[in-house]
Amino acid sequence: MKRMLASLGAAAVLATGVVALTPAGASAAPNGCWGNAGTKTDPDGRTYTARYCHNYQGGDIIWLRNKIGYLNAGDNWFVCQSKDPGYPNPPVGNARNDWWLYTQGDTGSEHKAWGWFPATKVSGGDNYEPVPGLPTC
Repeated sequence: MKRMLASLGAAAVLATGVVALTPAGASAAPNGCWGNAGTKTDPDGRTYTARYCHNYQGGDIIWLRNKIGYLNAGDNWFVCQSKDPGYPNPPVGNARNDWWLYTQGDTGSEHKAWGWFPATKVSGGDNYEPVPGLPTC
């Protein structure tokens, strides 16, 4: 199942003392990605070790620059991230970025809902920087 209990993220914050800065109304979560979410294989046969990250907003999953699915807000797994300076994330408050996180959406059928999710909707990191704790693709 894609979503982890929100208490996992809250426990990580209490254990580390780290609180991420996120837009008003967002949940408290670790500053970046954490833990081992298991092995995931994408539709192209590539295998990854996934990590949990907190996305405080749901959003579209993008594949080949098209919206192909949707990822609900919460503690979800992601496998890696990549920078695309020619395709910026949708802005969220003051958050701006051109890093995208690779995951599988909660809904969608094209490419089995695997695609890119904007870093502006994930806790941790700075503007135009990768999300801490997640490897690059």
